[in-house]
Amino acid sequence: MSDIVATLKILKKSFPNPGAMELGSPYQNLVAVMFSARTRDEQVLKLLPGFWKAFPSVEVLSKATTLQIEARINTIGMYKQKAKNLKKMAGDVVSKFDGKIPSTMEELVSLAGVGRKTASVVLVCSFDKTAIAVDTHVFRVTNRLGWIKSKTVEDAERKLLEKVPAKHHQTVNRVFVKLGRYICIRSPRCWACPVREMCAFKKKNLVPPKNANEILEDIEKREKNLEILRENAT
Repeated sequence: MSDIVATLKILKKSFPNPGAMELGSPYQNLVAVMFSARTRDEQVLKLLPGFWKAFPSVEVLSKATTLQIEARINTIGMYKQKAKNLKKMAGDVVSKFDGKIPSTMEELVSLAGVGRKTASVVLVCSFDKTAIAVDTHVFRVTNRLGWIKSKTVEDAERKLLEKVPAKHHQTVNRVFVKLGRYICIRSPRCWACPVREMCAFKKKNLVPPKNANEILEDIEKREKNLEILRENAT
């Protein structure tokens, strides 16, 4: 457990910014995370200001047609299905939860288009509750580190909830998404990893490529741009 906490503290210093979808009210947080499925964060953040202008509350969203919603989100992946889910989600929040985004896992996953990963992000970011959102990055990185040995996301979530101290739950998704996106990619850039000495991965790539500086500069540039977009997204 001490290695887990130490690793998270190091990564928190390396990636101090909030997660890209950590923004605004519970309504805004939920919608943003729903948008982010199979879509680049940059694409989501760019469309959000216009979306909030058109649908400033869950009540307004519930009264919109699916076509009206589609017209505002057609620059992101799976926009037709997402529009349907948003319409139903908003209607259920208004009719079943008095217009307030629910704050429990059971209630959140009852909403259209909301799985455990999305619900976990909202619970942590909007309601300060303990949860760990396991996406492809969290799954890959935690298995490589040797924290867990899991073949499914569900098993990974269960094991991580058991191993990671509750007060560090919020940090897990925030830092591992960034580490997995920039460094611990499919062919890992272990040479650039701040926690490589604490990692159990056996096939470490420790030799920097000739364009290592360019890669690091690009990572820094992308992070800065993402933070600007996030700050302007609400």
